[in-house]
Amino acid sequence: MKIVSLVSAVDRNIEAMIDGMHLESDAVVVNQCDAEGEKVLNINGNDIRQLDIIGRGVGANRNTCIDNAPECDILLFTDEDIIYDEGYLKKIEDEYNAHSEADVLLFNIRVCEARRTYWNDRFKRIRFYNYGRYPAYSISIRRDALMKSGVKFSTEFGGGAKYANGEDSIFLHELLKSGVKIYATPECLGEETERESSWFNGYNERFFIGRGALYVKLYGAFAKLRALIFLIRHRYMYEELGFGKSYGLMKQGMREIRSMQ
Repeated sequence: MKIVSLVSAVDRNIEAMIDGMHLESDAVVVNQCDAEGEKVLNINGNDIRQLDIIGRGVGANRNTCIDNAPECDILLFTDEDIIYDEGYLKKIEDEYNAHSEADVLLFNIRVCEARRTYWNDRFKRIRFYNYGRYPAYSISIRRDALMKSGVKFSTEFGGGAKYANGEDSIFLHELLKSGVKIYATPECLGEETERESSWFNGYNERFFIGRGALYVKLYGAFAKLRALIFLIRHRYMYEELGFGKSYGLMKQGMREIRSMQ
């Protein structure tokens, strides 16, 4: 089984980064920096295609990775701050061999408690009611299924975009809509290096505007209802701004994104 990693990076020394990630597979690395260029490196016996591009935005970065993905069986989305455990590729191969029904497998990655949004404690099917907490670095997918779906990452959401996060949830949402079968597995591949978030700067106005815009993408006509449920469940998030202002900012984000559609 041929597995290729799709690595999103910003202003990195690629050789040092790949070595530090303990990457065991061939890879396409898109490095957003101040120059453009392309080269193929051989690092630890793996072919690493490095694409330097100008600009910012994680969605655009991941889409460039997809557009340049070679023929293979499995694509693994990952980031520059993920460090893989020895033998992680065999875990991926074994899980896909054991679950022929799966087009996508979402793997565990260890992260610090403050940044953890999910943990799979059993193998389970992912549907529209439980897909929303998975980051892109948890996602692997059969290449044929991805290409057949035509799904790409949103360039309006995520680090470096107008709305700071949510591109991974939108990606999984669109895959589900296209009929791709998604499962979560308790297998763990590695860990995230602790660092300051590239998008989260507190529960400020930008956060709530972006969350409102995201809910239009995910829930359509039910966006306002989902916003109210979100605020009721996460009271600590609007302690500074207050419930009314936070909800108003979410509705502002909803209006903004609808005007762009």
